[in-house]
Amino acid sequence: MVITELVADRARTRGSHPFLLHAGQRVTYAEFDRLSNRAAHALRSLGVERGDRVTLALGNSVEYLVAAFGALKAGAILHPVNPALGANELRYILDHATPRVIVADAASAPGLTAPAGAVIASFGGGGDAALDALLERSSDVPVGIALGPGDGSTLLYTSGTTGKPKGVLFQHRSTGAASHHFLELLGIDADDTVLAVTPLFHGNAWGAACTALEAGGTFAFPKVFRASEFWPLVHEVHATVLFTLGTILAILLTQEPSDLERTNPLRVILGLGSAPIREQVIRRFGVTDVAECFGSTDAGVVTMTPLGAAPRKGSAGPAVPGVTLRVVDDEGRVQAPRAVGEILIDSPHRMAEYFREPDQTAEALRDGWFHSGDLGYLDEEGWLYFVDRKRDVIRRGGENMSSVLIEKTLCEHPAVAEAAVIGVPDPVLGQEVKAFIVAKAPVTADELRAFASERLAKFQVPRLWEFRESLPKTPTQRVEKYKLRAELKPLLG
Repeated sequence: MVITELVADRARTRGSHPFLLHAGQRVTYAEFDRLSNRAAHALRSLGVERGDRVTLALGNSVEYLVAAFGALKAGAILHPVNPALGANELRYILDHATPRVIVADAASAPGLTAPAGAVIASFGGGGDAALDALLERSSDVPVGIALGPGDGSTLLYTSGTTGKPKGVLFQHRSTGAASHHFLELLGIDADDTVLAVTPLFHGNAWGAACTALEAGGTFAFPKVFRASEFWPLVHEVHATVLFTLGTILAILLTQEPSDLERTNPLRVILGLGSAPIREQVIRRFGVTDVAECFGSTDAGVVTMTPLGAAPRKGSAGPAVPGVTLRVVDDEGRVQAPRAVGEILIDSPHRMAEYFREPDQTAEALRDGWFHSGDLGYLDEEGWLYFVDRKRDVIRRGGENMSSVLIEKTLCEHPAVAEAAVIGVPDPVLGQEVKAFIVAKAPVTADELRAFASERLAKFQVPRLWEFRESLPKTPTQRVEKYKLRAELKPLLG
């Protein structure tokens, strides 16, 4: 059953049950099915045909999800973007995706430039067409487009930490397919309300919406995350499951404890990147568990820590059911347990191709395996440990080292807010280690060198240091190391 059929099925079986809770709005499954049918007809009236891209460039709203599922029901390929991207990056992505329609709102429409042949359809004003009015006069019966597992469904662009963003194309056999893993591994059912506080264009929130749909439960989300409004929101929607990021949990831990926090209804949290603060979150917020998972835009959900299992430092758990992992060396030979190599993934959730990039697709998908470009290892029981991006491994004087390990160590210093570590060319050693530091209190390179020397091998301690007010980042707050490397080229040439 593809995800559009799932919406219709839930409308039949859970029609009066609330599917969406947002900003005081309550939308049942039956209402959502009708609204998304209207959106499908409206998009078709704007020229959208099977396989066309429909870009969503608007903030968190019920209209976002109505348009998203309307695009899928119209047979289009859903293409979410962050409307707050820089003008150059947004222009590149839109030119590459060539959407038929760009769905916007009053806030985002003025900043958008449509590629040739594209129409900007906006909720609340702006753009070329008023989508609100189109929905009002559109039919709420299904458009009648039959979709199969091999039809294109979503086009997601990578965060561009290694260069230009790549368009990752998925088919309907993959879209929402990971949801049943969340239901099984997190114990989610139709009585749960799944809350996400990340933007809807982010995979974390989209995964929460699809999981609630799969369960026949409720999906709740705010317009934006505000720490001061988080616990009142949890109580208002009676959230029992939270999909979020470790950075958001860390922010919540900095807030003063409150009665709302102590009496919250949350049962379990899926917190991406939350492993370092897992025990603190469990103790303070009283949840049963905080699960961690490993995945990517290209590969989908790959691993998850089982509920109740003792954590293993540095691991995001074993592969979810249906996914197979392999770790290989540079010659493609399978590595023994705990030997580091490239992580290969065989998964029904992975991408179908890199959009309009056949050479990159062929490089990434070989012999049925997705070559992740990530380095890691498996322990004796199949738990995965991420080490670094393959291209970010530093090779100094014959020694290979993980930039991630060095960064995590430096961030343990109380004066360090952020750290990024790269290898810079060295005529003798091949590469030398350089650390870029964003400090939150006065600290010197000598102090950090001494701190690192107590915790790292001698060859891992950075020799070069640079202090900055900020690091170059993607809109999803991942450090763009390739920009740091590019800055060094004139100095090293």
